[in-house]
Amino acid sequence: MAATGPQDTPRSRRLLWLGLAAVLLLAAAAAAIWLASEKNLSTETDRQAELDAMLERRRKLTIELAAAKAATATDCPPGEVRRPVGGATPPALPAASAPALPTSGTAPVLSESQLAERLEQATAMVLVPSPDGSSLGTGTGFFIAPDLLVTNRHVVDKAGRRVLLVSTALRSVRRASVLRITTSSSVGSPDFALLRLEDGTAPGVLDMTTEISKLSSVVAAGFPGVVVQNDPRFRRLLAGDSSVAPDLSLTQGAVQSLQTGADGMPLIVHTASIAKGNSGGPLVDACGRLVGVNTFINVDQSQSSKINYAIRSPVMQAFLQSSGTAARADARACSRG
Repeated sequence: MAATGPQDTPRSRRLLWLGLAAVLLLAAAAAAIWLASEKNLSTETDRQAELDAMLERRRKLTIELAAAKAATATDCPPGEVRRPVGGATPPALPAASAPALPTSGTAPVLSESQLAERLEQATAMVLVPSPDGSSLGTGTGFFIAPDLLVTNRHVVDKAGRRVLLVSTALRSVRRASVLRITTSSSVGSPDFALLRLEDGTAPGVLDMTTEISKLSSVVAAGFPGVVVQNDPRFRRLLAGDSSVAPDLSLTQGAVQSLQTGADGMPLIVHTASIAKGNSGGPLVDACGRLVGVNTFINVDQSQSSKINYAIRSPVMQAFLQSSGTAARADARACSRG
């Protein structure tokens, strides 16, 4: 008889398909287990990487915090206004640190170059970005101590979190905080703000004097917008170059009148030209001493005339003393010797 192989019956075919299906199921299960293990391994690797990154950020932050300057009771964030609460005496601030002034004799008149240099070292442009960054206010201020600057209150009235100072002498844009302000900035009332320089110190300060008379020579220093807007360095500053500053504008004149304004406030009417942007800037005598703070102008369009006003230095000194500090005062007469 001839040999015969397995018989191809319906039952045998079903067994064959069942066997193949079982093999395929086992293969799929094995593949699923392998993929799951790979996914878990990848997840663990990602988690470890994230943990390592978090630890590295924590390490860097710890180093930065350790290097940061510790806050003191008189420190304010940029733009914050600190006022006495409940009638408490404000904490004392440092007065101008410089050798003591002579108490006798006369103060020497400075040459034009010496006077310009003194004002360059002690005067800064005040930049006040609006809280939403849509506009930029400008004014002028001057240092009465290496880290304390005086300007008008109306210059910083709209200050948000940032108040900035810039000048050629400072060499870069610096942050500042508003420490004190007068109760008002209306025309005819004391209009002052005291700022603290947050980064570094100023290369120069101005002394003040009460000695001033009609026809005395005076110089106004500041950053009038009509001049600054055409300064290429100011355009570079606005474009983001923080290492440049607009050129300081100096104008010469004389004391025209010594008036008493509203509420008896002493004013100097003078002929040294000032404009918007000069607010808060110094008016100095021929010896380079502060005699007033340029604050407002009066324009008579019918006669095409403009009158320049500065608040006299004793009013500023009273504001500073109420804030716990003072500018260094020079009682000597200004004389050519």
